[in-house]
Amino acid sequence: MLQSPETQSRKIRIHSAGNADAEKIRPEWRQRLVDVERGITFGVRLDSSFFIHFFTGSAVLTTGMLLGLSATHWAIVILAMTTVLCAQMFNQVLKSIWKLLGSHLPAESQNTFKVGTAAVGVSIIGSIITIGIIFCSAIYRLLF
Repeated sequence: MLQSPETQSRKIRIHSAGNADAEKIRPEWRQRLVDVERGITFGVRLDSSFFIHFFTGSAVLTTGMLLGLSATHWAIVILAMTTVLCAQMFNQVLKSIWKLLGSHLPAESQNTFKVGTAAVGVSIIGSIITIGIIFCSAIYRLLF
């Protein structure tokens, strides 16, 4: 019986004492979680700029804890940080596609790669401004 590639990718091998090579199909929601984890791992390993994002992210989180941010401020800070990471991952997708198909695409299509890089820059600038406003208001609240 032929199976679709999705069904084939969901199969995992389970090794147990009683059953040497039993196959089990993962539920769709569980496979999606596995894909998320593998995608994040692959994205982080693919580009060294994630180190900078994680380093500055941990500095932002530490500063937020020291300033005693409210729950609303925390939500905004986390949203700003994840926006940057998402933009960076989408830029990685564009880089990967360009590496695979770049020689087959017209020269004008290289602008899509530049737009992806610009999207990362815009998200970083927006996050810096947003987090800066929140931190400044927290510092003002502490001092006055």
